Amino acid sequence: MRNIFFIIVLFLSGSIANCQIFKGTVYDRANDSTLNFAVIYINGTTIGTYSDLHGNFELDISKYRSLPISISMLGYYTVTLSEHSSNKMYNIYLSPKVKEINEIVVTGKKGNRESYLRIFKREFLGETENAIECDILNEKDLRFSFNSDSSTLRGFSSKPILIHNKNLGYTITYYLDKFNYTRKRDNSDQLTEKSTLVGNYLFKEDSLPVSESERRIIQERRKRAYLGSRMHFFRLLYLHNLIQSGEYNILLSDNTPNSKGFIIHSKTTIDSNSLVYRKDSLSAYLRYEGDLIITYNRMHSTFNLNQDSLYFEKNGYFDPIGLSFSGDMSKERIADLLPFEYSLK
Repeated sequence: MRNIFFIIVLFLSGSIANCQIFKGTVYDRANDSTLNFAVIYINGTTIGTYSDLHGNFELDISKYRSLPISISMLGYYTVTLSEHSSNKMYNIYLSPKVKEINEIVVTGKKGNRESYLRIFKREFLGETENAIECDILNEKDLRFSFNSDSSTLRGFSSKPILIHNKNLGYTITYYLDKFNYTRKRDNSDQLTEKSTLVGNYLFKEDSLPVSESERRIIQERRKRAYLGSRMHFFRLLYLHNLIQSGEYNILLSDNTPNSKGFIIHSKTTIDSNSLVYRKDSLSAYLRYEGDLIITYNRMHSTFNLNQDSLYFEKNGYFDPIGLSFSGDMSKERIADLLPFEYSLK
């Protein structure tokens, strides 16, 4: 049995009057010195900037003002602010990763590293067609340690991981905070696999010259990656196109041509009127506790909510804390993600 708990922490202009600027200074917590070239960004988007020579920065967050903001830098732990204001200056203190780097033990022979790298790429990038066409540009910066007592593989990176997704036309900078993979047999000799991935990432659109036909192919691939995805599901959920279909099923309508939308199924009574609570013009809550079986065309997934509500937003962002996936949606890894700016054309 393969249970996959896949978490990606997605912490992620209008007129001048509506412009909101997040600003401040980045410091080294160890010695209070300012840090230049720290990255300040909204996770899962193409929106980011760098601190200047004096550690100062300004980032226009007007488009995604409700999303968390992350601050990352090589050799430091990422800081994420879930709540922030454009009316104040922020002093951001980053803690060096000295202890973690010193504790990394690379075990085994070269063959072991190759095996660990295959596992990491499978769990990190996925196993889809898009994953096959993804390249990690700096594999040499990855480090692994394996604990035989717990059968757990841990992954680290001395630098941000650079991924080129040729199929979808993006380069992704990924700041890895945690990667654990466990594969073991329980008392009944049943095999269980569990992977946990926590990190922050920034997209960059490929700028390579491509023909019109190549652009159409990339757009079609992005469309296939989007339809049936978690982003697609939560965007539709926000629109609240919910139709009760018996005591245990809800249809989530999709107005996309040639698409049948999602089916939400529960083993207990489920009510379309109380499933979603819309908080404001940007955000809402999925209110349920337990398993929801999500079907889209021939894809089947299970959401397990271990709390009574889950925060999500109109753009498809959701709070991953308290939610785990299994089934087809759990196969969506880095290779199948799209930035929040993506829109189905």
